[in-house]
Amino acid sequence: MELQKLSDEVEIISRAYARIHGLERTDDWLLLKLHEEIGELTQAFLNLSGRSRDRGLTDDEVRDAFRGEVADAMGQLLLVARRFDVDLAEELDRKWFRWQHLVRPEDTEGIRDAGSGVGGSGAGGTDDRGPDVGGPV
Repeated sequence: MELQKLSDEVEIISRAYARIHGLERTDDWLLLKLHEEIGELTQAFLNLSGRSRDRGLTDDEVRDAFRGEVADAMGQLLLVARRFDVDLAEELDRKWFRWQHLVRPEDTEGIRDAGSGVGGSGAGGTDDRGPDVGGPV
């Protein structure tokens, strides 16, 4: 499913959730909810990595909880981006894919063919210092 379609579907579910629970989806509520979901993702990661108290869950339940929290955080991030008119594809091009000129074949191993790329033109700076210089990672 493409990013815009995901955003549309998450928006519909969020509106229904707010209607059912009597919530007003204000700007600050959306951002605070994202923060809450990141906290829940962190807790799920601590459980997954064995750095939390035993909650009596099976390994499968712990993995399912982690995956669910990743989805919750992603959904909430889509809502925030939508509310503030952030074109995620465009911003990924601008912030991440400008580093494509630094990708080597070993970086793509097991992910994609080295010749194919994602994002826009891959245009950006010619700075060979890499993504650690103002980059996303």
